Amino acid sequence: MGLLFYVLQVAFHLLIAGGLWLLVKPLIERHLRQLGQKIDQRMSLRISLFGKRVSSNKKRRWLYRHLDDLLYFAKRKYEPGISVTRFLIHTLFLFSAVFLSGMLTLSELPGHLSFSNPFLEGISFDERIPVQGNWRFPLFVAVIAASIPYLRTRYLYAQRKVRGSYDLLDVIKIATKFTHLSVDSILTKTAEFLTEESVLKTPLRLLGAAFSNYSNERELTREAERFAGAIGTTFAVEFVSDLLYCEKEGTRYLKNTLMMLSRSMEQQRETILTVKAGSRDAISLGLYGNLVVLVSSVGTFIYMLKPDVYFKLQFQTTVGLTFLMIIIAGLFISFMISTILARPKLDYH
Repeated sequence: MGLLFYVLQVAFHLLIAGGLWLLVKPLIERHLRQLGQKIDQRMSLRISLFGKRVSSNKKRRWLYRHLDDLLYFAKRKYEPGISVTRFLIHTLFLFSAVFLSGMLTLSELPGHLSFSNPFLEGISFDERIPVQGNWRFPLFVAVIAASIPYLRTRYLYAQRKVRGSYDLLDVIKIATKFTHLSVDSILTKTAEFLTEESVLKTPLRLLGAAFSNYSNERELTREAERFAGAIGTTFAVEFVSDLLYCEKEGTRYLKNTLMMLSRSMEQQRETILTVKAGSRDAISLGLYGNLVVLVSSVGTFIYMLKPDVYFKLQFQTTVGLTFLMIIIAGLFISFMISTILARPKLDYH
């Protein structure tokens, strides 16, 4: 009962921190936007002025560029510079809130928490020690909590890359209707006709802005490569290559080029659907078959060994815990592979 009280205390600490964030957020939002825009403009200016000579500077700022590339595709309302700054502020606040909540709670415990095998001895209290030695566990929990937004962003990024490869076909079909316009107008019009569910709506709008406002060819090429790299397919590379060519030579032959690309993507999509239909049973088996086998096997062992003996061997021995971790890891890997195979990217291979 005492442990439940301290868990509730941590929850209330986090609730208070969340309320403080909701109060502070509107006050710092304007300054945050200004800071994000200033950082993005400064980095873009250095790259456009010095080109490859800032390679060492790019290495020092790899974290910013990495997060910017992730949010470019994972965040539906992405804003250059501002989204990264907002993400870092949110992560820092989450880390601070969890760490301080843990420290405040541990300072009120009647003793020092010690952990062993949770299935044997569980959590116990030792003699009280100074609070200065209790910072390690809150730090560990805070690091895990702060990594959740990043892991979620990585997952969304991977999912949207797959969706983006299929949404590119809709982009090309719509763009074919506006080939009489300039390249930037084609991209802007196409983005307007895309549905809100399309993952390429914001990236396409930003690409159109790049075509209308670029100061040199290197800057335009960098934005085009970023768009193609976010989707990560050969079709995307062909699409941006055609746009870059038409920006120099005009859109006279763009309609025929896009129609040929659209037909190639349609054929590849039909091939993927045919292969997927033929391997649907194998994919379903990978998703759920291993789990069914595991549950049936565990049930059989419990029936043969009796529950108390089975749980003691499984959870209270080193060998049992090791095999449990291996089984869980194998199930996770199998599930991830089957999920990827369930809907591959629309590409040549």
